[in-house]
Amino acid sequence: MSQSDVEFLGVSDARANLTEVIAKVRLLGTSVALTRRDKPQAMLISMDRWKAAVLDAEVRPFHDDVIRRLKSLLEDEEFAAALERKDPTLREVLENELL
Repeated sequence: MSQSDVEFLGVSDARANLTEVIAKVRLLGTSVALTRRDKPQAMLISMDRWKAAVLDAEVRPFHDDVIRRLKSLLEDEEFAAALERKDPTLREVLENELL
């Protein structure tokens, strides 16, 4: 998400228009940064975006470990040759760090 995907809104304005702000976040998927004195204080995001962030945070350590272990296995010539025969694309992805 880039800053251009985020709407910045003062806390007072958000409070005064909370129903509309929630609808924009929920229905349009807009992320809203709540500011105080032009400094971001909190972020309102849709439940879908929140669930995706939580899932990523939970899965990322396992993903990183699997990738590390597969790259280590590529150092074994027999494994690397078998992977090249079975799935050359996966070997290329691992070697070029595309994951």
